[in-house]
Amino acid sequence: MSVILSSTSKNAPLLIYNGLSYTVDRRSDKKILWKCEHARKFKCRARLHTDLNNIFIQTVGDHENHTGDPRSGPIRQYYDRLRRESQQNQTILHNILTQTNIGVQDEVRVQLTSNHHLKRNIRRWRQETNAAPTPFNINFPVVPDNYHQTTRDTIFLRKDTGPASDRILIFFTDEQRNIMENATTHGFKQNYETDIIFADNIHKILALAFLEPNQVISGFESLCSNLGDEYQSILDYMEDNYIGRLRGRSRRAATFPIIFWNMAARVKNNMHRTNNNIEAWHRKLNCAFQCTHPTLWTFINKLIKEENNIHSDFVQRHMTGNSEEENKSETSNQRTVLLDIPPRLQWEKRSRLLW
Repeated sequence: MSVILSSTSKNAPLLIYNGLSYTVDRRSDKKILWKCEHARKFKCRARLHTDLNNIFIQTVGDHENHTGDPRSGPIRQYYDRLRRESQQNQTILHNILTQTNIGVQDEVRVQLTSNHHLKRNIRRWRQETNAAPTPFNINFPVVPDNYHQTTRDTIFLRKDTGPASDRILIFFTDEQRNIMENATTHGFKQNYETDIIFADNIHKILALAFLEPNQVISGFESLCSNLGDEYQSILDYMEDNYIGRLRGRSRRAATFPIIFWNMAARVKNNMHRTNNNIEAWHRKLNCAFQCTHPTLWTFINKLIKEENNIHSDFVQRHMTGNSEEENKSETSNQRTVLLDIPPRLQWEKRSRLLW
């Protein structure tokens, strides 16, 4: 039977073997000697030896004055997990207990104290670790240090203007800043700011939002016919996400349907609406929170975790060269079309995709 590592109420190392608990007695250059946790109370002389990596070697002596409890290991692990959750997550106590109770055996549950006392333990552990209380207004002193960095120990909190009615917290990483600077340098921003004709044509594309919904597609097709090749990537992006690609005599559903982003009716009725170009990311982030009104610390903690997901996606796409996964039906349609195109035109089509 393998040993179980845990800790005492004072955070001292604790080892559990065969339902019996041991604390460190002394160390040598080659192994660690553990004594029974009841060595003083029951004068127990049982000992256990492990190597420096806590691998079991042997036991010495017997536990003559008391017996072991096979539930002691899982109970210790439960409290360790509860303490870890309470220190890492600044959510409400009920949610911490709910998360920790998942997978706990009934034989262990009956040995636990009541939820009222468990919540009291959580509050005490948070006070011991100087966990900042959840702020109820914008005038809290500072953001705790554990929310200043990402999961990779890189700087995340860049600016905190301090307690005031117009307080601003700014979060970003060097990687995200480099992506933004690269997009500004190599994207269409420079052309938009320096080329009047280019900027005017971009305004025409944006003006599609103010056409009547039944006129948007014809307006888009007119732009596709009149604008040059330098606008093709922009038009492709619009068609994929806001118009819908042609499929035979109809168009497939766009990621964001016309009725979702069209502003014609709202302008006529003098109704306000934000025009958010990262709506999909907002939806994803909203699903990650799984609550409507998170606390500030929960919100920042979720941002840190979501930043790690974004970093993972970026690394994967950078290493593989794939921008995003293709839809299976769309890939099948492309293959079907290629079968009907002469070989020379197929080569030209693929060349344009590559270059």
